[in-house]
Amino acid sequence: MQLQLDEKLKIRIPGVTFGMVTINGVTVRESDALLWKQIEMLCQHRAREFSLDRLSENEQIAAVRGLQKSFGFDPTRYRPSSESLLRRVLKGQGLYQINTAVDVNNLCSLEFLLPMCSYDLRHVEGQIRVRIGEAGEEYPGIGRQVFQAENKVIIADDSSIMGSTVSDSERTKVSTETTDILLAIYAPANMDPHIIERYATLAGQRMVEFNGGQACDISALTVKI
Repeated sequence: MQLQLDEKLKIRIPGVTFGMVTINGVTVRESDALLWKQIEMLCQHRAREFSLDRLSENEQIAAVRGLQKSFGFDPTRYRPSSESLLRRVLKGQGLYQINTAVDVNNLCSLEFLLPMCSYDLRHVEGQIRVRIGEAGEEYPGIGRQVFQAENKVIIADDSSIMGSTVSDSERTKVSTETTDILLAIYAPANMDPHIIERYATLAGQRMVEFNGGQACDISALTVKI
């Protein structure tokens, strides 16, 4: 499964790279002790490395905030998902334990410091596109409020919106019933696409390590003006 990028994005966004990998035939479980140990170790490392009052000094975090703003979201109100995870860690709250696929997604997002999302391909209809939300469009985020998508950069299929850098949709969320996953990484323009492709490869390997299956269709697509 591959993404299509709307031509209108070139007018709106100074540059973005989407890393992608499909993982087929997974068996998602409620939890995995080894996976959670890796997450806890990474949380401890990030807590030593960062402080809340100096996050904006980090070049990549600042670049992701800029990307978030170009997507139509106020990054101080709607944090990029990667920064939301990091802020939970720095506040001593830790991460939520969801399932072995979402936990891998969050592990990678916290490590790469990039927004990432995972979609259940069983609930995807037709072609997946990155585009700008139309007037009146909205979607229910996972466990959160309904998001207004007008003039926001979102991922959608032929049916409706699948998510954004803030939250995935309830409709395509990954659960223990999921068997096929599309994982996407959002990266700002100043990052090397080859690095993003390596990140997608690593995320796919970790998905397979903890959920079985097979990773394929690894790529990085870049939008630049």
